[in-house]
Amino acid sequence: MRDLKPNRRCLVSVGLVAALAMTGCAGGDSEGPPEDEIESFDWQNYEGEEITLLFNEHPLANALSAQLEDFEELTGIEVAIETLSETDYMTRILTELQSGSSAYDVFMTSQPMNYQYAAAGWIEELDPWIEDERYTASDWDFDDFFPAIIDSLRWDTTEWGGAGEGPLWALPANEEGYALFYREDILEDAGVDVPETIDELIDAASELDGYEFDGQTVSGFVSRGHPTYPTLNPYSTFFLAHGAQDIVDGEADVDSPENIAALEQWVDLMQHAPEGASTYTWYEAQQDFIAGNAAFYIDADHMAPDFENDTNISGNVGYALPPEGPEGRGSSMWVWSLGMNAHSEAKGPAWLFMQWATSQEVMTEAIDLGNMNPTRISVGEGPEMEAATEDWGDYNEVWQEILHEHAEWAYTPAALWPEAGDIWANAIQSAVLGEQSPEEALSDAAQRINAAME
Repeated sequence: MRDLKPNRRCLVSVGLVAALAMTGCAGGDSEGPPEDEIESFDWQNYEGEEITLLFNEHPLANALSAQLEDFEELTGIEVAIETLSETDYMTRILTELQSGSSAYDVFMTSQPMNYQYAAAGWIEELDPWIEDERYTASDWDFDDFFPAIIDSLRWDTTEWGGAGEGPLWALPANEEGYALFYREDILEDAGVDVPETIDELIDAASELDGYEFDGQTVSGFVSRGHPTYPTLNPYSTFFLAHGAQDIVDGEADVDSPENIAALEQWVDLMQHAPEGASTYTWYEAQQDFIAGNAAFYIDADHMAPDFENDTNISGNVGYALPPEGPEGRGSSMWVWSLGMNAHSEAKGPAWLFMQWATSQEVMTEAIDLGNMNPTRISVGEGPEMEAATEDWGDYNEVWQEILHEHAEWAYTPAALWPEAGDIWANAIQSAVLGEQSPEEALSDAAQRINAAME
């Protein structure tokens, strides 16, 4: 949406955004850096102060937690960190921000969360901090971040669409596109080729469903099926491959012929997944694959360290591009990032932490601590990343090709998006379970999304 003209994934009305921005809670104080707090940049400017972080259980949280002593020594700032399960974390951060609490200064966030928080004034705009030489280290190098990742974290709440334009709401610390994982040993044993297309993937999953290998009966496929919007991330590889979209001209388009065709194929594929997969979050799906129970899996490409670090499947996982459909290959892009509470009473110290946590040095160190994929070009293309993944087949090439060629934030930017995404994911689950046909489920979802927008 760089020219601010409606395109097929960035159509949202000004009225909708304005209404969602006035949803009953006072905004924060996102006025940028104080004019007279400090004179020049120094890591010790806030020695003796304290900040509190709220993180989701994730390799990013683990990697930063392991390096916190370095930050405290560098700055003299004391850091308290609270880490919760993803479900509990989502509830806690929304509750805290909505109440105007300053309990947490920095928190993990992502694109759809930014839409909610920015519309309500709960998250700090970061451009003024980046541009102020008194607050930002001269060698921090903002231009080193992958441009596509930065674009996904920008949103102009006042413009038509506004994706990739306007204020930056968070600093990227972890990127995921969506890849096809497969068991190399199982495919070799069964004489099955690595699928390139959706049709080939469905056929291969069907052939391998129930296959006996190394004393296990494997399913043909596994992925998320939980009726909440994160399920759309792996599913994005199907609807983008069909050229589908969510909103067109201010109306839900999830029931378009392209969307119906994508869901029909997803339903076909999920028939070769475990019986309980319709309730799986990323965690259950990942654990099923790690346990050696599935031949194929579509999910976040940065899960590779979890596969390769001394598990049942280490050394036997292949990494491939998302399968091709009628309109090519596609992948959404999820970016775990660091946001600043607009109500924080320690914004200066919080900004120092955010810089440090997204610096080249910390991000490089985080590779060996399991935080992939890097959001900085110098780290992603650096020798440390190559060395860490040298025994992981095509992983290092695949994740970068997905990022450069196929990954994008695939949904309409709006504070409503998490609600609309849940409605859509619920319809997907209904179709997978056979409760409704794909056409019926998506027709109902479109009506519900339109009602929510109205």
